[in-house]
Amino acid sequence: MEPIYIASLISFIASLLGYIIIRFWILPIGRYLKIKGRLVSDIGALLNMLRAEQAQDNDRAHIESIGVSVRRHCSDLVSIYQNDLPYWYRLHLESKKERPLEAAKFSLRLANTRKQEHALRQVNEIKRFLHIKRSGFQ
Repeated sequence: MEPIYIASLISFIASLLGYIIIRFWILPIGRYLKIKGRLVSDIGALLNMLRAEQAQDNDRAHIESIGVSVRRHCSDLVSIYQNDLPYWYRLHLESKKERPLEAAKFSLRLANTRKQEHALRQVNEIKRFLHIKRSGFQ
C-alpha cells in the first residue's frame, strides 16, 4: 500500500473521531453550560424584580416575562440533561452532587412565586442543586 493511501486513511479516521467527539460530547456540554448560565442570570433578574416589587407594583408584566424565561430555560436544561449529555458527563454531575432535575422543580416553583421569603427559599434550593457559587443574588 502506498504512503498516500495510508495518510489519507489516518486522516479520515482522525477527522471522523474529531467529528464524533465534537458533535456528541463538546457541543452538548457547551449547550448545557450556556443554558445553565442563562437560567442563573434569569433567576437573579427575577429575584431582583421580586425585591423591587415591594416598592413598585407596576412591573408585574416584566416579572411574568422573566418567569416565562425561567421556565423555558429550565425546560431546555432538563431536555439537554436527559437527551443530549453523554453518560459519563451525567455521572460527573452526579459525583459533584449537581442535580438539575430537582433544581428544575424549584425553578418552576420560583417562576410562580410572588412573596420574597418564598422566592429566597426557592433560590437557595436551586443554588444548592446546581452548585451555583456566584453570589450575584441571594
